[in-house]
Amino acid sequence: MKRVTIKDIARLAGVSRGTVDRVINNRGNVSKKVEEKVMTIAKELGYRKNILASRLASTKVCKIAIVSPDESSDVFWEIPKRGMEKAIDTIKDFGIYINYFNFDLLDKNEFKSQFKKAIDSNPDIIVLAPVFWNESMKLTDYAWKKDVPIITFNSEINYDNIISYIGQDSYKSGYLVGRLIDIKMNDNDEIVVINLAHKATNAPHYSSKFAGLSDYFKDKNYKDAKIFLYDFKDFMNETKLKSFFDKVKKNHPALKVLFFTNSRAYRLLNIMNENEIENYVIIGFDTIPQNVKLLKENKIDFLIHQNPFQQGYKSIMNSVDYLIHKKEIQPKQYLPLDIVVKENVDFYLDESIL
Repeated sequence: MKRVTIKDIARLAGVSRGTVDRVINNRGNVSKKVEEKVMTIAKELGYRKNILASRLASTKVCKIAIVSPDESSDVFWEIPKRGMEKAIDTIKDFGIYINYFNFDLLDKNEFKSQFKKAIDSNPDIIVLAPVFWNESMKLTDYAWKKDVPIITFNSEINYDNIISYIGQDSYKSGYLVGRLIDIKMNDNDEIVVINLAHKATNAPHYSSKFAGLSDYFKDKNYKDAKIFLYDFKDFMNETKLKSFFDKVKKNHPALKVLFFTNSRAYRLLNIMNENEIENYVIIGFDTIPQNVKLLKENKIDFLIHQNPFQQGYKSIMNSVDYLIHKKEIQPKQYLPLDIVVKENVDFYLDESIL
């Protein structure tokens, strides 16, 4: 089928190619009547604007600022970054400038500093992992006042200038974990939810997982379900982590289920002996290499896959759709929550099909 050109539209509309170009590219200096005629003919012919050619002809550079944890501070963040890199390679000819503002995952002040620097760099859009809720909200307000739109991923917050969120539905992921626990637990068993991170009160995606889990048992009328939440931020110190877990075990003699709210299950399991691990049902998140190894060794029962590669990829591609293609972006883009076990984990390791 012959490609429809500006020349074809100009001929049928009885105007110059320059006039058609001004209409299609919103450059003005065209009467409303002519504009409507040109757009009607273009639609009837099925004309599609050559975005790449337009970008190559344009002198404007679109700037995307990425505010995300440095992958050296936590291995999980390597995966969304690979997704971003794949997207960036896809749109490399579109005249887009990418600037990274990385921060230490555990350093709230560095997060604030890097987020503010990203805003002050006057980007066309910011891709943000809002891991600290309170600080994210304050600085998102600052971005709003500077008219900078934001796409968030992995952690969901709500504000007027956040045009889209890409990631898991944290509440439903907790509810899903409740179903898995229900299969494995007996009466009087205790469930301990461990948040190896800063307090869940400043990370709603963690507290939402706990809420989803709790609501599952409420909805099932398990009034006596024993569920306990612990935050522990010094997880990189093995001595402190071991002491912490010793106290948990002492407090909960009927402990049966360990549910980790993020990708760091391996941190605790690596300092436990094999006989001890066999006593528990263990559920965590994300197919990072450390967790996959434990899953294949039958030391983790279930992993919930949150599609971090797609989180990164879609964050960039949605930015391009918004800036270049002028598309309306879906505000909430929840990705599938997949239950990963030893038998199907290899499928989730092949990023070429994700």
